[in-house]
Amino acid sequence: MSGGGSEAWCSGWGRWQARLAALLALPMLLTGLFNTNYVFLAAPTQYRCHIPECEGNFTSGSPALEKWLPAWSEWALPSTSANDRCHRWQPLDGGCTPSSFDNATVIPCERFVYKTNSSIVAEFDLGCQEWKRSLVGTVHNVGMFISLPILGFISDRWGRRGALLTSVCGAGVLGLLKSFVTSYYAYLLAELLETVFGASVYPSAFVLMIEWLGVEQRILASLVLGVPMAAGTASVALLDYVTNYWRLWARCAYPIAFLVLLYPWLLPESVRWLTTRGRYTEAVRVLSQVAKCNKLDIPSEGLEKMLLSETEQVNNKEDITADEGLFAAVIKYPELRRRLCVCFAWWVSAVFVFYGLAVSAHALAGSAHANYALVAAAELPALLLNTLLLDRAGRRPLLTCAFLLTALSLIGIPCLPDSAPRAGTALYLCGKAGATMALNALYVYTAELFPTRARQRLLAACSAAGRLGAVLAPLAPLLAVYGWWIPTVLFGALPLCSALLTRLVPDTLHRRLPDTFADLQPPPPAPPVSA
Repeated sequence: MSGGGSEAWCSGWGRWQARLAALLALPMLLTGLFNTNYVFLAAPTQYRCHIPECEGNFTSGSPALEKWLPAWSEWALPSTSANDRCHRWQPLDGGCTPSSFDNATVIPCERFVYKTNSSIVAEFDLGCQEWKRSLVGTVHNVGMFISLPILGFISDRWGRRGALLTSVCGAGVLGLLKSFVTSYYAYLLAELLETVFGASVYPSAFVLMIEWLGVEQRILASLVLGVPMAAGTASVALLDYVTNYWRLWARCAYPIAFLVLLYPWLLPESVRWLTTRGRYTEAVRVLSQVAKCNKLDIPSEGLEKMLLSETEQVNNKEDITADEGLFAAVIKYPELRRRLCVCFAWWVSAVFVFYGLAVSAHALAGSAHANYALVAAAELPALLLNTLLLDRAGRRPLLTCAFLLTALSLIGIPCLPDSAPRAGTALYLCGKAGATMALNALYVYTAELFPTRARQRLLAACSAAGRLGAVLAPLAPLLAVYGWWIPTVLFGALPLCSALLTRLVPDTLHRRLPDTFADLQPPPPAPPVSA
C-alpha cells in the first residue's frame, strides 16, 4: 500500500480495511437476518376445518384446543391433506357422531383451526389462501426494485455511509412497526416499506468496501461481506426456533439495527466520494487516520492540492472517454446487444434460483429450521471457492460450472427414490452452493463484459433485471399443487439454459477491459493476401 497518490494509499488490505470489514459485518449480518425472514414469518402452517358441531365456537387457531386431530376428525373431516383441508363433510343433525355427517358430500370450510400460531398464516387467518402467503415474499422483493434508485441517489448525494445507515435504520424501524400490525394488508405494506429501505444495505456496503480496497479486490470484498451475510441468513432459523412466534421474532431481531446509530463516529466515509464532492478537508483527515492505522508515511503538506489534482484528472478522463449515448449504442452495436441479453438471462435465472431455493427449504424432509440453516450455510463454501478459483480458472469456466452444478443437482432430486431423503437434501444443498457461486461470480463477470463509460449503469440494469427473478421466486412453490417435483425441475432447468448461454460471450480473465462501445466489436477479418 505505497504509492504516490491517494488511490494507492486507500487500496489493498491493511489494518484499516480489516477494521472496516469488522464494522460492516453487523450490517451484513442484519441483511441476512432481514432479507428472507418471510420464509419463517409467513411460513406454511398446518390447518384444518373448524367443526362447530364437535368443538364449539373456539376462536380460529386458538391454542386452547387440546388436540389437533381428535377422534371425531375421522368422520367429520375428509382428511388433512392439501387437497381436502379446505372442505368438511356436510353436517346432518348438528351432532358429532359418525351418523351426523354425510360422508358423500363436502362443503367449503367457514373457519379454520391452526396447529400453531407461530406465523402470520394463523394470525391473519390465511387458511386455503396460499397465494396470500406467497404474496408476502413477492411484495418483499418488489420493494427491491423501488429501493435501488432511491438509495442509489442517497449514496451519491449524501455518501456511502449515509446510504448504509439509512438502509439499516429504516429496515429496523419499519420491521419493528411490522410486529404491531393487526391486519394482513397492513403487514404487506410494512413488508414493502421495510424492503424499500433495507434492500440496499449490501450494495452500499459493497461500494464502500470496494472504494477502500480497490476495484481489483472486488472478489475479496464479496467474500468478507458474504460470510457475515450467510451467518445472518442462518440465524433466521435459530431465532425462529427460539422465539416460535413471528411478532416476538421481529421484536428481538429488528432493534439490533439501531446499533448502527453509533456508526457516524465509527465508520469512515469513502475518500473517493469525499473528493468527488469537494470535501477535501475531510478527505485529508480520513487519509491521515489511514496512515496512522496502516503505519504509512503520507506527507501532510500539499495533500489537499494532490486530491484536487487527482479529481480533475478523473473528470478529464471521463470527458475523453465519453462516447455516444447508451440507447444509441445498443441499437448500433450487435455485440453490446448480445452481451446485454445474455447477462439479463443470467441474472434473472441466478436470482430466481438463489431466492427460490431459500423459500422452498420447508419442502425438504426433516426439521424446517435445520434445513434452512443448512441451505444458508451452503453459501460459505461457495464464497470460498469463488475467491480461490475466479482468478485462476477464469470467469466463464467458473460460471458455466456453477450453473451446471445447480442444474444437475436440482434436476436429479426428482429422480431419487422416496427412501433417500438425505440424498435429496445433499443435492439440494449442492444446488444452493452452485446458485451462490453463480450469483457471486456474476457481480465480477458482468462488470468486465461492458465498457468503462457504461459499466456501472449496465451492471445496475442487469442487477435490476435479476430482481424480476426475486419477485417470481416466492410464487414458484405454488406450482407444487400440479406436482411436487415441478418447482425443483424449474429451478434446475433455468441454470441449464444459462450454462449454454455462456458460450455466447468471451472470458475476461487477463484481458484488457473495454473502454468504449466500439471496443466490444471483434476486429474485422484481415484482407486476403494476394498471390
